Amino acid sequence: MTISKILLSAFMLNFILISTATAKTSFTTYSDMCELSTEDNCANITQEVKNLQIALNSDKRLGVDLKTDGKWGKKTHEAVKKFQELYDISPAKGYVGHKTKKKLASVYANVKLPKYTKSRDVSTSGTYASFKKKVNLRKSFKIFEDKSLLKKATGKNTKLTVDISEQRVKLYVNGKVALSSPCTTGAKRKFEPNTKIYRDKRTPKGIFKITEKISDKRSTIFGKFYRNGKVVYKGDRRKYRGPKAKYKGASLKNWMRLTSSGIGLHASKYVKRNPGTNGCIRLPYKVSQTIFKKVRKGTKVSIVN
Repeated sequence: MTISKILLSAFMLNFILISTATAKTSFTTYSDMCELSTEDNCANITQEVKNLQIALNSDKRLGVDLKTDGKWGKKTHEAVKKFQELYDISPAKGYVGHKTKKKLASVYANVKLPKYTKSRDVSTSGTYASFKKKVNLRKSFKIFEDKSLLKKATGKNTKLTVDISEQRVKLYVNGKVALSSPCTTGAKRKFEPNTKIYRDKRTPKGIFKITEKISDKRSTIFGKFYRNGKVVYKGDRRKYRGPKAKYKGASLKNWMRLTSSGIGLHASKYVKRNPGTNGCIRLPYKVSQTIFKKVRKGTKVSIVN
């Protein structure tokens, strides 16, 4: 074989490996999925449900034949329950939460799925009124910014509104919306892996004030315990009952405290379109940077539904 043929073969092999890698889809980046009800109010994004259906259909051990239409229904719900039972995910209720998404990503890592990227476009043209008409505020990841208004923010003339029903945060400058972004608030029922208990973690409604601002904070309540370099516990440190271990708090970049009990706004890479936190309000990183710079201690924050 000539050198040129060897190089060409190596190039083609490398291309195939790269192509295969880019075809993989990680379910951990998806929103939670469940039957819409008063108990589990989840926003099901069509392409995410469709990819879930394709992945489940590819698993011969499940023996399911779902219509890949991206619509969540009884058959998809039952297929997810089968998946949870097969892979020992408890409780097996057909609800796609953190544990199920992690297992889906692991089991179907090599299944080729349609390329899907959540749209996080920033709209900087037009008014907020026109933005609202074009965008489904409840499901869209799009962000609205009025740059001219943001430049006028002094801290004294700003306020925030967190809308639980829309899962959005709005920054007002001089009484007008200068920024509107997706956010994630507290879950109605959050499963604790360590205690196996569902707890009410809803973000409290009411009018609050920012009492603390820390650009690089670590949680004193939620985090991980390590022993010999391995995670032995993850969650609320107050509930840890194991042997002595090293605690590391979860990162809370651009922290803005609202309550003495630890509720606040902060940056997170896990901003989805449904409630899912332990009570805090998660913000996209760049949005958290903007808000952190534009508000001050004493800025009013209204949490409404």
